[in-house]
Amino acid sequence: MLEMKALSNQPVTHVSQAEGRFAAPLHPGAEIDTMIHPTLSRGRQILRFMQHFGEMVLAMLLGMGILEAVLYATGIRMAPEVSALVMAVAMTIPMMVWMHIRKHSWRLNAEMAGAMIVPTAVLISVCDLGLLPRTSLMLFTHVLMLPAMLAVMLYRWSDYTHH
Repeated sequence: MLEMKALSNQPVTHVSQAEGRFAAPLHPGAEIDTMIHPTLSRGRQILRFMQHFGEMVLAMLLGMGILEAVLYATGIRMAPEVSALVMAVAMTIPMMVWMHIRKHSWRLNAEMAGAMIVPTAVLISVCDLGLLPRTSLMLFTHVLMLPAMLAVMLYRWSDYTHH
């Protein structure tokens, strides 16, 4: 339900939970970011945040499982660096699709894709310098992806708790 309240001679739109994502601004020139979401308790925000994180991890696992099934069925073998990069992309694509279904902006999709690809690229460089054995590349890539995702999500807290 939309309500109007005057605040400094400017209308402020309050969006109910049911209309949150789908409600359009009342003024044609208004940005979608000008919508004021209802205040959620800290506990509810944390639950929504954890739900978003869990959904994205499940999407990543789906992508990883599909890639592993394809590689097993075809018998394709790749160098560790190529394998880590292909795995990162295979995990990123379903996560981005899910974020798009959840109506997240392309900016958030790009940031989350960066959280997946950047750690992989950094670790490949570390392996190329001889500071990390190539055999541990895949493990460390997976380990670094989750904190990188959490960092991006924490930085955009309101996008992941009110969406």
